[in-house]
Amino acid sequence: MTADDDLSNLGLECSEDWVPFPVAGTLDLDYWAKHQAGELVERYAHDGEKGNARLLARDLKRAAADSRTREPLGAFGWYLSGHQTVAAVLELDAIHPDATFPEVTLPLLTEHMTARDFGEPDVREVRLPLGDAVRIRQNLIEEKKRLLGPRPVVHTLFYAVRPATTDAAITLLVSWTEPVLDEPLENIVDTIAGTLHL
Repeated sequence: MTADDDLSNLGLECSEDWVPFPVAGTLDLDYWAKHQAGELVERYAHDGEKGNARLLARDLKRAAADSRTREPLGAFGWYLSGHQTVAAVLELDAIHPDATFPEVTLPLLTEHMTARDFGEPDVREVRLPLGDAVRIRQNLIEEKKRLLGPRPVVHTLFYAVRPATTDAAITLLVSWTEPVLDEPLENIVDTIAGTLHL
């Protein structure tokens, strides 16, 4: 029995704008991305927008492969109609107790998940249907992707909740780079966090 067996029914509810990424298993990412891009082009057309299947497939594969490197329990990309690249990525995971930290507490998670790249983060204690939680909104400086040029700013909203039925903490992390998305995404993610269930 693995540490995540008691989390096998973990789920959330989000709109069809969020595309689930295949983060586990042996599914061929090229095949998946091509099929998923076709579905996005259809959805965009229904919304009166154009989608480029080739560009979407390339971006879907890149975003899903990137999420796979972190091995989350689940991951989703937010694809807005008319846009050929992912607007935000949501990753769902669990943090289990270990020899170093025999109990995973919200203060411990808050300490380890906060950064001060741009001053003090917005940290709030909240209550979700799954239990007591912490909400951390902050901006981070991303690692440089090129030798020249600025380091991109990553906008993040992180939730950690401690359900009574498990000794693990459930985490939800959403990241994006466009500042114009701050307000709409915060509202959307707050709503999604409220749908977390086991």
